Amino acid sequence: MRAQHIILIASLAVLVSACSDFYSMAPRSTLKAVGNLSIVSTGLTMATDKTLTDHLVSYNTGKDCSTLRIEQGRTYCKEDEPNPVASVSCYPSIGDVTCYSEPNPARKPDERLGTRR
Repeated sequence: MRAQHIILIASLAVLVSACSDFYSMAPRSTLKAVGNLSIVSTGLTMATDKTLTDHLVSYNTGKDCSTLRIEQGRTYCKEDEPNPVASVSCYPSIGDVTCYSEPNPARKPDERLGTRR
């Protein structure tokens, strides 16, 4: 648990490093590693539609989470989206079944095969 806190704090420090004097204090090898991580993170986002943080959250929660879903006006995790059940009324037709979103007023109620809500 303590190791997770250290990793989290170090990750946050790297993420907000553009707002500080980090680049003038860090050795060139560290800057190169951060640059490579940035390239990997960008490629990962382009390939999977998830940021590195999204992958960590998805791994820890067991859900499919993505920041890009929020930008599309949806929930952060796919499993958190409401899944409304369609309400349909179905009637027999010639060789098939036809379903409507509301009961058909032209048909008798006893002709209805079923209603699903």
